[in-house]
Amino acid sequence: MDRGNASRCRRRGDADLAGDVARSRFRVTCEEYARLDRRPYHERKSRYLVAVDRMLRGGLCDRDIVVDIGAGYTELDVCLRVDHAWRGRYVPVDGWIDGTDIEEWTPEFDCDWYAALEILEHLRDPRRLVEELKASAKRGFVITTPNPEVVDVLAMDPTHVTPLPRGLLESWDLYTTVHNFYGRHEDGIAALWTRERVR
Repeated sequence: MDRGNASRCRRRGDADLAGDVARSRFRVTCEEYARLDRRPYHERKSRYLVAVDRMLRGGLCDRDIVVDIGAGYTELDVCLRVDHAWRGRYVPVDGWIDGTDIEEWTPEFDCDWYAALEILEHLRDPRRLVEELKASAKRGFVITTPNPEVVDVLAMDPTHVTPLPRGLLESWDLYTTVHNFYGRHEDGIAALWTRERVR
Protein backbone atom coordinates (compact mmCIF):
# COMPACT_ATOMS: atom_id res chain seq x y z
CA MET A 1 0.00 0.00 0.00
CA ASP A 2 1.50 3.37 -0.93
CA ARG A 3 1.73 6.21 1.62
CA GLY A 4 -1.18 8.14 0.08
CA ASN A 5 -3.54 5.17 0.40
CA ALA A 6 -2.33 4.46 3.95
CA SER A 7 -2.97 8.09 4.91
CA ARG A 8 -6.47 8.01 3.39
CA CYS A 9 -7.25 4.77 5.23
CA ARG A 10 -6.10 6.27 8.54
CA ARG A 11 -8.27 9.35 7.98
CA ARG A 12 -11.25 7.19 7.07
CA GLY A 13 -10.53 5.00 10.12
CA ASP A 14 -10.41 8.09 12.35
CA ALA A 15 -13.73 9.28 10.88
CA ASP A 16 -15.26 5.84 11.43
CA LEU A 17 -14.01 5.83 15.01
CA ALA A 18 -15.40 9.33 15.62
CA GLY A 19 -18.74 8.21 14.15
CA ASP A 20 -18.77 5.15 16.39
CA VAL A 21 -18.08 7.30 19.47
CA ALA A 22 -20.85 9.75 18.50
CA ARG A 23 -23.32 6.88 17.92
CA SER A 24 -22.35 5.34 21.26
CA ARG A 25 -22.95 8.65 23.09
CA PHE A 26 -26.26 9.10 21.28
CA ARG A 27 -27.35 5.58 22.25
CA VAL A 28 -26.52 6.31 25.92
CA THR A 29 -28.59 9.51 25.74
CA CYS A 30 -31.49 7.57 24.22
CA GLU A 31 -31.21 4.87 26.86
CA GLU A 32 -31.30 7.50 29.62
CA TYR A 33 -34.44 8.96 28.05
CA ALA A 34 -36.03 5.50 27.82
CA ARG A 35 -35.45 4.98 31.55
CA LEU A 36 -37.43 8.06 32.57
CA ASP A 37 -40.62 7.51 34.52
CA ARG A 38 -43.48 6.74 32.22
CA ARG A 39 -47.13 5.90 32.51
CA PRO A 40 -47.92 2.18 32.36
CA TYR A 41 -48.81 0.59 29.03
CA HIS A 42 -52.53 0.32 29.77
CA GLU A 43 -52.65 4.13 30.21
CA ARG A 44 -50.87 4.72 26.88
CA LYS A 45 -52.57 1.92 24.97
CA SER A 46 -55.17 4.23 23.38
CA ARG A 47 -52.61 5.76 20.99
CA TYR A 48 -51.53 2.30 19.80
CA LEU A 49 -55.13 1.21 19.30
CA VAL A 50 -55.85 4.33 17.24
CA ALA A 51 -52.69 3.82 15.15
CA VAL A 52 -53.57 0.18 14.44
CA ASP A 53 -57.16 1.14 13.59
CA ARG A 54 -55.86 3.67 11.04
CA MET A 55 -53.54 1.11 9.44
CA LEU A 56 -56.33 -1.48 9.31
CA ARG A 57 -58.58 1.07 7.56
CA GLY A 58 -55.76 1.53 5.07
CA GLY A 59 -55.62 -2.20 4.40
CA LEU A 60 -52.97 -3.54 6.82
CA CYS A 61 -52.71 -7.31 6.40
CA ASP A 62 -50.59 -10.17 7.68
CA ARG A 63 -48.27 -9.98 4.65
CA ASP A 64 -47.29 -6.37 5.41
CA ILE A 65 -44.14 -5.03 7.01
CA VAL A 66 -44.59 -2.27 9.62
CA VAL A 67 -41.56 -0.13 10.47
CA ASP A 68 -42.03 1.54 13.87
CA ILE A 69 -39.92 4.70 13.95
CA GLY A 70 -39.00 5.63 17.51
CA ALA A 71 -40.25 2.23 18.65
CA GLY A 72 -39.10 2.56 22.26
CA TYR A 73 -40.42 -0.45 24.13
CA THR A 74 -42.04 -1.81 20.93
CA GLU A 75 -45.52 -1.50 22.40
CA LEU A 76 -47.08 -0.99 18.97
CA ASP A 77 -45.99 -4.55 18.18
CA VAL A 78 -47.67 -5.76 21.38
CA CYS A 79 -50.90 -4.03 20.39
CA LEU A 80 -50.77 -5.37 16.82
CA ARG A 81 -50.22 -8.96 17.92
CA VAL A 82 -52.16 -9.22 21.19
CA ASP A 83 -55.19 -7.05 20.43
CA HIS A 84 -55.43 -7.68 16.68
CA ALA A 85 -53.75 -11.08 16.14
CA TRP A 86 -51.61 -9.52 13.40
CA ARG A 87 -48.92 -11.85 12.03
CA GLY A 88 -46.91 -9.54 9.79
CA ARG A 89 -43.31 -8.43 10.09
CA TYR A 90 -42.54 -5.69 12.63
CA VAL A 91 -39.29 -3.71 12.38
CA PRO A 92 -38.38 -1.37 15.27
CA VAL A 93 -36.16 1.66 14.62
CA ASP A 94 -35.04 3.58 17.70
CA GLY A 95 -31.97 5.32 19.05
CA TRP A 96 -31.68 3.17 22.15
CA ILE A 97 -32.28 -0.06 20.20
CA ASP A 98 -29.94 0.51 17.27
CA GLY A 99 -28.39 3.98 17.65
CA THR A 100 -30.56 5.54 14.94
CA ASP A 101 -30.81 9.34 15.03
CA ILE A 102 -34.34 9.85 13.73
CA GLU A 103 -33.60 13.51 13.03
CA GLU A 104 -31.41 12.25 10.15
CA TRP A 105 -32.93 8.80 9.48
CA THR A 106 -33.96 7.84 5.97
CA PRO A 107 -35.70 4.55 5.09
CA GLU A 108 -33.25 2.15 3.48
CA PHE A 109 -35.98 0.45 1.46
CA ASP A 110 -39.64 0.90 0.59
CA CYS A 111 -41.95 -0.68 3.13
CA ASP A 112 -45.70 -1.27 3.40
CA TRP A 113 -46.38 0.78 6.54
CA TYR A 114 -44.52 3.19 8.79
CA ALA A 115 -45.58 4.34 12.23
CA ALA A 116 -44.13 7.38 14.01
CA LEU A 117 -45.99 7.54 17.31
CA GLU A 118 -45.12 10.45 19.59
CA ILE A 119 -42.02 11.19 17.46
CA LEU A 120 -42.51 14.21 15.21
CA GLU A 121 -42.68 16.68 18.12
CA HIS A 122 -39.10 15.65 19.00
CA LEU A 123 -37.74 16.67 15.57
CA ARG A 124 -36.47 20.07 14.47
CA ASP A 125 -37.67 19.35 10.92
CA PRO A 126 -40.59 16.91 11.13
CA ARG A 127 -41.69 17.63 7.58
CA ARG A 128 -38.46 16.10 6.26
CA LEU A 129 -39.41 12.77 7.84
CA VAL A 130 -43.00 13.03 6.59
CA GLU A 131 -41.77 13.56 3.02
CA GLU A 132 -39.35 10.62 3.35
CA LEU A 133 -42.24 8.42 4.49
CA LYS A 134 -44.44 9.56 1.61
CA ALA A 135 -41.69 8.57 -0.81
CA SER A 136 -41.02 5.18 0.82
CA ALA A 137 -44.40 3.90 2.05
CA LYS A 138 -45.97 1.38 -0.30
CA ARG A 139 -49.32 1.67 1.49
CA GLY A 140 -49.06 4.48 4.05
CA PHE A 141 -48.03 5.70 7.46
CA VAL A 142 -49.60 6.80 10.72
CA ILE A 143 -48.39 9.31 13.27
CA THR A 144 -49.58 10.48 16.67
CA THR A 145 -48.60 13.67 18.43
CA PRO A 146 -49.84 15.88 21.28
CA ASN A 147 -52.45 18.45 20.27
CA PRO A 148 -50.94 21.93 20.87
CA GLU A 149 -54.43 23.46 20.92
CA VAL A 150 -55.12 21.56 24.16
CA VAL A 151 -51.74 20.89 25.84
CA ASP A 152 -48.44 22.74 26.12
CA VAL A 153 -46.39 20.38 23.96
CA LEU A 154 -43.04 21.95 24.87
CA ALA A 155 -43.76 21.73 28.61
CA MET A 156 -44.78 18.05 28.40
CA ASP A 157 -41.25 16.82 27.72
CA PRO A 158 -37.90 18.64 27.62
CA THR A 159 -37.06 16.88 24.34
CA HIS A 160 -40.14 18.25 22.54
CA VAL A 161 -39.07 20.98 20.11
CA THR A 162 -41.85 21.27 17.52
CA PRO A 163 -45.57 21.52 18.31
CA LEU A 164 -47.63 20.26 15.37
CA PRO A 165 -51.10 21.79 15.07
CA ARG A 166 -53.73 19.79 13.25
CA GLY A 167 -53.94 22.35 10.42
CA LEU A 168 -50.21 22.03 9.74
CA LEU A 169 -50.46 18.25 9.48
CA GLU A 170 -53.45 18.58 7.15
CA SER A 171 -51.48 21.02 4.96
CA TRP A 172 -48.98 18.15 4.51
CA ASP A 173 -51.85 16.07 3.06
CA LEU A 174 -52.40 14.01 6.21
CA TYR A 175 -55.89 13.00 7.34
CA THR A 176 -56.19 13.91 11.04
CA THR A 177 -58.46 13.04 13.94
CA VAL A 178 -58.32 14.10 17.59
CA HIS A 179 -58.28 11.71 20.53
CA ASN A 180 -57.81 11.49 24.30
CA PHE A 181 -54.22 10.29 24.76
CA TYR A 182 -52.88 12.10 27.83
CA GLY A 183 -55.85 12.54 30.16
CA ARG A 184 -57.52 15.62 28.64
CA HIS A 185 -60.29 15.85 26.06
CA GLU A 186 -58.91 15.78 22.49
CA ASP A 187 -55.32 16.25 23.70
CA GLY A 188 -53.81 14.04 20.99
CA ILE A 189 -53.78 13.97 17.21
CA ALA A 190 -53.60 10.90 14.98
CA ALA A 191 -52.69 11.45 11.34
CA LEU A 192 -52.84 9.04 8.43
CA TRP A 193 -51.40 9.17 4.93
CA THR A 194 -52.13 6.46 2.40
CA ARG A 195 -50.89 6.03 -1.14
CA GLU A 196 -54.43 5.19 -2.22
CA ARG A 197 -57.15 7.37 -0.75
CA VAL A 198 -58.75 5.35 2.04
CA ARG A 199 -60.20 7.15 5.03
